[in-house]
Amino acid sequence: MTKKQFGIIFTLMALIVCVGVLSVKLNGEGYNDPTDLASILTQENTDESSNADQTVSTSEYFYSMRLTKEQQDQKYIDDMKAISEDPNASQEQKDIANNALIEKTKIQEQEGRVEVDITSKGYKDAICMIDQSQVKVYVKVDDKLSEENSASIKKVVEDITGLTDVNITAMK
Repeated sequence: MTKKQFGIIFTLMALIVCVGVLSVKLNGEGYNDPTDLASILTQENTDESSNADQTVSTSEYFYSMRLTKEQQDQKYIDDMKAISEDPNASQEQKDIANNALIEKTKIQEQEGRVEVDITSKGYKDAICMIDQSQVKVYVKVDDKLSEENSASIKKVVEDITGLTDVNITAMK
């Protein structure tokens, strides 16, 4: 084993140890994903009963909607991959399936960017769904969504996607 190989192996081992230590510290201090079911159930116990029911149901709604969206996207991707890998499919069908996969990846990236930008503006949660020429955005808010806030969300969506048909739904 050369010095270069030893250096590479040693560096990789050090990185693995650092990531492990960081993981233990983050998880040991109670770092939880807000969509984690355990944190939702814990939140139910700590909030007032009426307010907790509303929060949990909204959280469950966002969790359920996100899960459904991911499952639909994965099914679509699996179907397109099956077509592109099918030896009996024509080259035209394979090209259409490959282009659809590329387009779906682009849409998923845009949806993710919209969701991150909206949550970075201070909203608790957001889900974005792009369907051809229309964008549906679901935003979790404490109060009613003002026209000014709605306009800023619409601008974020238009800047990222380039689409102007934006439907924003506020959820409490």
